[in-house]
Amino acid sequence: MRFTSSLLFSAMLLAGCGSAPESGLTLSLIHINDTHSQFDGSPASVKDASGEPLYTYIGGHPRLLTKAQQLRAQAAQEGIPALFLHGGDAFKGSAYFELFEQRINIDVLNRMNIDAMALGNHEFDIGLTKLADFVDKVNFPILAANIDTAAEPLLANSQNLKPYSLFVLDNNQLKPVASVDAAAGRAVVAVFGLALEDMRAIAPDTGAVVFNNEIQSAQRTVDALSAQGVQHIIALTHLGHQRDLALASAVNGIDAIVGGHSHSLLGDFRHWYLGAQRPYAEIVSNPDGKGQTCVVQAGQFAQAVGQARLKFNPAGQLISCAGQNTLLASTDYFSSAVRDKSSRISTDKQAQTERYIASLPRTAIVAEDAALRSVLDNTYLPAVQQAYGAVISSTETEVPHVRLPGSGGSDKHGSPLAGYIADAMLKYVNQSAVQNLVKRPVQLSLVAAGNIRAPLAAGEVREGNIRLEVLPFDTPLSVLSISGAELRALLTDIISQSVVAGAHTGKFPYVAGIRYVAKQAGPDTVELITLDIKLENGWQAVSARQHYNLVTTSYLADGNDGWQLLQQLQAEQSDRQDIILRHQQPQLYPVARVEAIQDSSGAQSFSARYRNSDGLPCKTEGVDCKVAAQAFIDYLKADPQLWQQKREPTVTLQR
Repeated sequence: MRFTSSLLFSAMLLAGCGSAPESGLTLSLIHINDTHSQFDGSPASVKDASGEPLYTYIGGHPRLLTKAQQLRAQAAQEGIPALFLHGGDAFKGSAYFELFEQRINIDVLNRMNIDAMALGNHEFDIGLTKLADFVDKVNFPILAANIDTAAEPLLANSQNLKPYSLFVLDNNQLKPVASVDAAAGRAVVAVFGLALEDMRAIAPDTGAVVFNNEIQSAQRTVDALSAQGVQHIIALTHLGHQRDLALASAVNGIDAIVGGHSHSLLGDFRHWYLGAQRPYAEIVSNPDGKGQTCVVQAGQFAQAVGQARLKFNPAGQLISCAGQNTLLASTDYFSSAVRDKSSRISTDKQAQTERYIASLPRTAIVAEDAALRSVLDNTYLPAVQQAYGAVISSTETEVPHVRLPGSGGSDKHGSPLAGYIADAMLKYVNQSAVQNLVKRPVQLSLVAAGNIRAPLAAGEVREGNIRLEVLPFDTPLSVLSISGAELRALLTDIISQSVVAGAHTGKFPYVAGIRYVAKQAGPDTVELITLDIKLENGWQAVSARQHYNLVTTSYLADGNDGWQLLQQLQAEQSDRQDIILRHQQPQLYPVARVEAIQDSSGAQSFSARYRNSDGLPCKTEGVDCKVAAQAFIDYLKADPQLWQQKREPTVTLQR
């Protein structure tokens, strides 16, 4: 793949941004992705003028709505048509979602004036019935050109889940149109969607939906659109940035890819402690050596919005692409991470601070949309506040979470929060109430970064912060055995998948009871320099032949999200025991084996077969499958001052 920074590419071509018909179309793409039901602003910190952290809030849907409206109005004033696109994963990730599920997303997103949305993997988290309700009731199309829903009755007849949407240029605006013929010769922009081809190995309930090859489906779709005379084609994907770049280099005819899934905040945001990722709006050469594709993505949690300005020549060829992600800042500033009234900056410093924040690169101070803020506060927030429950701990500083060590302003050890959660899981399964059932001591725990959906903000920590925000999934715990050689192979494989530039890093492993040092040896390979296990007499090297008992989540134990080696180890037989809570007491479900099920497209999904039941009764009254969350809650209750103790790092990634 050959990449050129967008600004350099534009300068080389001496391309302007005019939109006169004789010079070709100019198009503005406003975009978001991986919003994960983060309707309120997120706690954040920014370097002040002296380089010290200043605490604030960023993003949230009311602020996002204001900015999107501003960008649309600006484009209209300049006579440039605009589209507002969502790269998928609106579901999961906040207390709002845990209480109101798809219903709040229908309500809020229908107020956003979105033109189209990609189908994300988390849209499947609460079942096909609720996904179908979302698809049918949102006022914008959900796009995926590489899926076949014919055999899935809940989605087969949906008129709003489709391969692509067409937009006709009408008075410098883009309006939906049913067909190219209906455009009556006017310029048409097509937006087609792509979902993960390996969705069945990632999402919990995909029913009989078939997910086809991303690259082949994309080329077929582009060819079909081009045959109809469509000259401007946008891919709206939920694949991850690394796969977007690969897509652009393998498919001819895509002008821009608006992505999601990897939560990539493209650009340099180190002043916000959010790290620096690949440049925004990279240009990738197509395989024919003639075309090029502009690739963008806009981070996560409604914290930023992207805007790319695309310019085409009269023949419909992309000649320039430029833009940036803009982080959405507020006017609430605090000297302490607790963000209480006593730490709010003084009135005489407010104006000066606002000027400073507004001057930061790729940053805009944005007011919340008052109407949407009122809907959230009056309709949804009271129930959310009530659901948080009792205070179990407090922390004076944020307990951060990042997926990959070295990202988001973190060091080589990565997420402090993930380490504490791994500790809690290990302690939970070794307590007497669980050991009386499993009857084998557990030496180590593994958790994937993507199992954890939010950091812990400074201040009071309530049970709801854990169950509704940090660990919101139904995550039974699984205890199973693994040899030292298999453990080394598993960690090497997962970490190697995670270090690829632009990769989806939710699979990255955090650990307790063991420690490792991984060194990146190539673009997609790592070596484990150190792999130790903590025994009674201290740290010792993991023995290749020795078998150990580990605890992880049932999702990972099944082999999902790139952890397929665990499924392969259980393909014939398994000694695994899954733990759920029935009336708050642990109950075991022994696993006989884990099957890999292949659909008509060749895609695999993984399913545990239990010895004494058809499956886990997670939706049954009196049953709680959020065992990982309960383990962490119990851990904090036993040691509320946990945060004041320094945890020995167990993960080190050298890049």
